[in-house]
Amino acid sequence: MLGKREKSEVMETIVGSQTEMEGTIISKASLRIDGKFKGDIEAKDTVIVGKTGYVEGNIKANRVVVIGEIVGNVICKESIEILSTGKLKGDLKLGGKISVEEGGILLGTTEILEEEKINDIFKIDLSS
Repeated sequence: MLGKREKSEVMETIVGSQTEMEGTIISKASLRIDGKFKGDIEAKDTVIVGKTGYVEGNIKANRVVVIGEIVGNVICKESIEILSTGKLKGDLKLGGKISVEEGGILLGTTEILEEEKINDIFKIDLSS
């Protein structure tokens, strides 16, 4: 779970709770959405949708933590955690683990993919 990670992640981008944004985010690091974001997100590391966060769009990331709400499809390579206040309304494709706490909501299809297939889908070119 979020609090049990051994090393802390660098949260390079934070969309604050009083912020509304629209567009596309492509990140080489982790990011956190506590406000409202409409658009697609691609992250090489972790995407956290905080308790007051709302994302309307698709997310591709290594790891996703849902404390708020996502309306859109999610592709994650390593894991997804939907905490007790989290809601994911969309399809999920993942190559790793899924965790849904009691009270968390997942409305959509879930497809667990083999490593080769998730690597083909998970093409985020953030090298440079």
